[in-house]
This record gives sequence, C-alpha cells and structure tokens, in this order.
Amino acid sequence: APAPVRHTPAWWRDTSGAALWALLLGVTALWVHGSGLQDVGTIAGFLTSFGRLTGLVASALLLVQVFLMARIPWFEKAWGQDELVRSHRLIGFTSFNLMLAHIFLITLGYAAASKAGLWATIVDFTVNYPGMLLAIAGTLCLVMIVVTSIRAARARLRYESWHLIHLYGYLGAGL
Repeated sequence: APAPVRHTPAWWRDTSGAALWALLLGVTALWVHGSGLQDVGTIAGFLTSFGRLTGLVASALLLVQVFLMARIPWFEKAWGQDELVRSHRLIGFTSFNLMLAHIFLITLGYAAASKAGLWATIVDFTVNYPGMLLAIAGTLCLVMIVVTSIRAARARLRYESWHLIHLYGYLGAGL
C-alpha cells in the first residue's frame, strides 16, 4: 500500500514567514532604539545611521539564508525545497547588496564627519579599527560566493567546486 499522504499545516508556512518579518522588524527596532532616527540630522549622521541599518538588516538576512538551506524537516515540508532555494538566492543577493550599501554608507558617513577625506578614512578604518581586517576578509569571502553564484559563472563551474566555494559563506558570515 502506498504511504499515506501527510498534510503540512498551513500555519507552519505562515508562522515562519511571520518570523522573518518579525526578525526584520526587531532589527529595525534595535536601530531605532540605538538612536538611529535621532542621528539623521546631518549628512554624516544620515549616512552613518542608515549604514548601520543596512548592516543590521544584511546580517539578519545572512542568517536567514543559512536557515533556509539548513534542511530543517518541518520547514522544508512547509515551503518545499524548490521554494527555499529560490528564496535563498533572492535573500542572498538582497543581503549582499545591503552589505555593500552598509560599507559604502558607513565609509561616506565617517568621511563626511572627518576633515581627513575619503581615502584617509578608508585607510584609518583598515589600520586602526579593531576587527576591520577580519571584516574585510569576511567581505571578500562573501564576494567570492556571490560572484560564483551569478548564473553565467555558476554554469562554468562543476557543482563540487561551486559547493566548496559556497562553504566559505560560513567563514564570511563568521568574520
């Protein structure tokens, strides 16, 4: 006899979707609570504050990406593997673009608040800010993953090579 068809409750999907939005709302609330809106009075403050917001949202989405591909049974049943892969790709590129916006906005914000200028600010970040070299290494890992995930590049790589490169995402997220 064929195995009985198990019905996946609709609330599994609804709850996990609501959890994603709650996460993004929570991250935004942290930004607001940390004076995110109060800091937008100057150009430097505006750039820095929204740079922080894009960094917070990018990191939250990066964690969501990992969760999407974690093969959690109830989650996979609720959404289906194909939908999870599509969402992983969309959230991945969104997270990456927000990370680039974070880097760009924070750098411009600090440069606008300094008399040293843009290039001196970049050098100052790299040399004097704790953890910045690790952040640069993590960013480079994520850039490598995104570049090899573009369809044209992905088509030229063997799956095993692409998968190995993709594992650097854990390193990049950790750094």
